[in-house]
Amino acid sequence: MANEAVESGASVVTMVIESRSPHETKSWGRRLASLLEGGELLGLIGDLGAGKTCFIKGLARGLSLREEDIVSPTFTMIQEHHGRFPLYHIDLYRLEEATLDDLGLREYLFSEGVAAVEWFERLRGGADMDYLAVRISYAGANLRRIEFSAVDSRHAQIISKLKRRFA
Repeated sequence: MANEAVESGASVVTMVIESRSPHETKSWGRRLASLLEGGELLGLIGDLGAGKTCFIKGLARGLSLREEDIVSPTFTMIQEHHGRFPLYHIDLYRLEEATLDDLGLREYLFSEGVAAVEWFERLRGGADMDYLAVRISYAGANLRRIEFSAVDSRHAQIISKLKRRFA
């Protein structure tokens, strides 16, 4: 199921899919990775255990990384992986709020790599940045709803390609 919407005057491109298993969630991460060129910011939003890290495992595989090396960085907060592009896996769960200058985030978020930020909603000013939102929510015991959305043209084009190739 794919949608396009208009929100507060800005065109929002969205795509909504359902995942019936962790394998399927990883597959969507891998599909997204196949479209990335480096320099993207991915904001992952979802409840604890919804599948954010699972999605990033698929993303990593699509960036020529071993998914076994991807673990929830809750205790280290930032993990760097080097594949087709650097992947910066950032987890803000332990912080009530973070700014760009906390933990040197600016260096990771605006780099040539791919920054995947779990608990993106805790990044102060994050909503004003150009990013591709990946919202994962429970839709049943083994069912997840994954919504991709973007306002800026670069990330919106990625969603449009994702729709054309995989939806």
